[in-house]
Amino acid sequence: MHLTQLLADLLLSLWRGTIDYTPPDHPSTWEWAVFRDANLWQGHGQAVTDAAQHLPGSFDRKPCNPTQKINTGYKTWEFQMYIFGLGPALLYNVVPQQYWLNYYQLVCGFCLICQHSISMQDLQAAHACFIQWELDFEILYYQQQAECLQFICPCVHQVMHLTTETLQKGPPICYSQWTMECTIGNFGQEIRQPSNPYANLLREGVQQCQVNALKAMVPDLVEPKQDLPQGSIDLGDGYSLLRKCDLYDVQPQGGAARAIREYLGADVKICRWACLRLPNGQTARTVWREAKKPAEKVCISRNVKLMLDGEICLAEVLYFTHLAVADGLDEDGEQIFHWQAMVLVMMYSYPDRDLLKLSFHAVSSCKPIEDDICVVDAKSITDVIGMVPH
Repeated sequence: MHLTQLLADLLLSLWRGTIDYTPPDHPSTWEWAVFRDANLWQGHGQAVTDAAQHLPGSFDRKPCNPTQKINTGYKTWEFQMYIFGLGPALLYNVVPQQYWLNYYQLVCGFCLICQHSISMQDLQAAHACFIQWELDFEILYYQQQAECLQFICPCVHQVMHLTTETLQKGPPICYSQWTMECTIGNFGQEIRQPSNPYANLLREGVQQCQVNALKAMVPDLVEPKQDLPQGSIDLGDGYSLLRKCDLYDVQPQGGAARAIREYLGADVKICRWACLRLPNGQTARTVWREAKKPAEKVCISRNVKLMLDGEICLAEVLYFTHLAVADGLDEDGEQIFHWQAMVLVMMYSYPDRDLLKLSFHAVSSCKPIEDDICVVDAKSITDVIGMVPH
């Protein structure tokens, strides 16, 4: 079973007071069992449901209401998004602070260790988080009481081996159960003949390994994918503008008009675009189009991470457009212009420093700055993110 699911089951059973116990120990004496209160548990479940709509579609399956589905088919990915994605913010001021801080150490370590590539500095930081988490977990929950020994499940100690295994095998995401399940599914789709399935599977595996080895030795054998839809504009470097777009140029209004005027020094009409495909495969969307749909039918994908002057910033995309940007003078002294893809964004504030420090940099709590609308290069967008109200 996935380590994520095992840890989620352990933490939730402790917080709900449903884990096995040995008298004279009783859940009524557990300070951490806050979800024994049925009303609080129901309210938390609704908060998870409400928060899920703020996750981009690229985040895959949204976590369901845990109060309704936790014992009936709650998927491992839902556990991961719930415990390591939404949980850090939704459990703030719900779980007592000392237990919340211990939980955050685990979240911080997992966020670091789940990267596809990890630096030695991040690996050391993750190892420190895991060591401190296990030590504090035993002090807070187990408390060196024999009747609480069942709280220390094997998954608690398994976490400690993630960093050492990473040194030997690479990031866990490369050899985890996720990868194995995906590979098994891919091989299963390749089998076409019902006779000798294992021989066919063996042959498919060998052939795939040979192809992968050739591609690794000769990268030019890998043909670039040409999957841009009709009407899109390839901006280069893996960025592409995708429809919908305005049929006719429009005059920007309000703060957007002011931002464009400050950027260009003149009032101009523009053509708005709805989507931008990023090099990582995500699609950034816009307030312009998402606001036209019912909130319950939208996976909000308009919040993005920007890299501006070497600094990471967060913003909400209003819309994308093409602007004629001055590019110097020609030999005759005439102004030269070039078309550049730009994005109108509403900036978020810097993360709350106290919460950022308290959560070991696992939670960035920001506020939208409605009067801070900027024009920036579309290629400054690096990722689509989820901004969950809490």
